[in-house]
Amino acid sequence: MIDRIDALLERLADWERRGLISAHQVAAIAAYERGRVDADVGRATGRDATGRGAARRDRTTAAEAIGYVGAALVLGAVGLFVGEFWDGLTAGGQLALALLVTLSLGAAAAVLRGAASPAIGRLTSVLSVGVVAGLAWSTSIATGAMLGWHRDDVSLTVGLVAVAAALPLYLARRRALPQLTLLVAGLTLLAALLDRPDLSLDTFWHALPFAVVGAVWVLLGEGGYLAPRTAATSSGSVLALLSLQVASFDDARALALVLALMVAGGLVAAAVTIGGLHHLGIGAAGLFVIVPQLVFELFGDAIGAPATLLLVGVLLVLLAVGLGRAKREVAASEVAGSGGVA
Repeated sequence: MIDRIDALLERLADWERRGLISAHQVAAIAAYERGRVDADVGRATGRDATGRGAARRDRTTAAEAIGYVGAALVLGAVGLFVGEFWDGLTAGGQLALALLVTLSLGAAAAVLRGAASPAIGRLTSVLSVGVVAGLAWSTSIATGAMLGWHRDDVSLTVGLVAVAAALPLYLARRRALPQLTLLVAGLTLLAALLDRPDLSLDTFWHALPFAVVGAVWVLLGEGGYLAPRTAATSSGSVLALLSLQVASFDDARALALVLALMVAGGLVAAAVTIGGLHHLGIGAAGLFVIVPQLVFELFGDAIGAPATLLLVGVLLVLLAVGLGRAKREVAASEVAGSGGVA
């Protein structure tokens, strides 16, 4: 068993050098496998080797729960304080309160950062996201209330600070929550750029860049540049579809709906070709929402609501048949391939 752990550690070290996984993930996997080996040894020798591990897991779970409760209490206290006393504070007092909350969350995240436990890792990610939000909050107070900047300049600065804080957070912890935080920070910066006074954009051109960001996010996830891949492709797909839906509330409604239909169809095609239940779910939901709108936009009341529902039903049935057939063909090819190798 020791040889198995050593071999695993060598492979993990190679994966880390190639940038496939982070150092934190290496430590977490190694700790998990060592725990499994200890449990196997305990069962093989007849000793109660799992008791200590179970207690450690219980303590870890309790620590995570206590951390969440504490964070919730802090947020609740800050909310009550803001609601009752915020207007009575000076700009310096408001900034001091925001910095105090941010520094507290940052100190807690720094203390827990080296823990290999998955539960503590999740808690650290939550605390780190709170740090990014706290920095953005502090920046808005410093530039708006204290310096008196214009709202557009405040929004742009907040977006820059959020991205600058979220990017190293994600690079240090390549997890779903830090990745989503980086995406939200980037969207905040993009919204601030598009809201500049010298830009006068229609709804379509205002929402289209967000759809492009969603598409790029999906490609980065599929290419392995963003991890976890499922989180990147799912969030990017949803962003692209929602942005195109917003873009359709304009004169270029038909064009936006056609683009959304292409995105949803592409997701379903990706589910058939490369797999991924999340692709299928998001793509099918997109088709269900987009197709009726596009039909009414192109044909109006010429075919009526019943015909539209019939069309959507036929599309969904054909989609189900195509997916089922594709799965059978893939399974058959895998069986044939394994037979040829044997």
